[in-house]
Amino acid sequence: MKLAFSTSWAGGDIDRVLAILPHVDSLEIGSKGDRDFFTDLDSLIRDEDIPVTSVHAVAHPGKEVGEAYYAPRLASLDEQVRLEEVEEISTTAEWALAAGASALVIHTGRVEDEELKSMCLTYRDAVRAEGAYRGELFEETVSRRAWQSRPYLESIIDSVALICPRFPELNFFIETRLHYYEIPLPDELDAIFTALPFPNLGYWHDIGHTCMLDALGYVPMHTWQECFSDRCGGVHIHDMDSGLLDHYPPGEGVLDIHTILEQFGSEALMTLEINARNSLESVIRGIHYLRADRICV
Repeated sequence: MKLAFSTSWAGGDIDRVLAILPHVDSLEIGSKGDRDFFTDLDSLIRDEDIPVTSVHAVAHPGKEVGEAYYAPRLASLDEQVRLEEVEEISTTAEWALAAGASALVIHTGRVEDEELKSMCLTYRDAVRAEGAYRGELFEETVSRRAWQSRPYLESIIDSVALICPRFPELNFFIETRLHYYEIPLPDELDAIFTALPFPNLGYWHDIGHTCMLDALGYVPMHTWQECFSDRCGGVHIHDMDSGLLDHYPPGEGVLDIHTILEQFGSEALMTLEINARNSLESVIRGIHYLRADRICV
């Protein structure tokens, strides 16, 4: 398997992209960066013929904000807001095709309830600090999310229904999410696939995110591949520490990365997605860690 690398690690700094290029096979264009960064990246890709396997929405040279946003508006109950997001992702899709990418990774949104968000984060922090697991707060988050999620899921279905048919030559992959208040959970992903039987729609497996939901007791990590292995287009690879902080280079945390990766077929795009807080040296160590066991060669 070849190894791609997300430009999210660059944090909008084109020099960091240049530094990592000799160590990887291709790029995923991440969503972090402003207009200048994406313009420079576009020139680099074209001038140096850099292979791009995937793009993570929202990312394109016309993007006005530099920071990524992790709860995008495809789930919005405001139709105008939702349609604006559809257009942003469509613009990203056009750039992805121009850059030679075969895949576009999307976040679909969340249940817009600040009380639910607060409850989920409080429970997560309790597990981090005390090893608390399940209990009353856990049950409350599950119950509160269950009775609120349906309208947001329907908005996502309506949104994705507009995007996939516009770009039949590009594959769209819904990423597994980090927080329990975000969408989708496995039953919601199944509902999306049932409602939208597009051949260019699948899911993108993020190792750290699925490990987080597993560690908190919400979704066993193996569930995603057991249910959707035939719809998996790629994998975001990163490690997690004992405090459930993720996006470390492989080998820098507590996850058994090699064993986790064994569940994925050779067709899945393997992509390192590392937080910008990590040094170039640690990222290179992580690349060697993967290649040493011939997971990515």
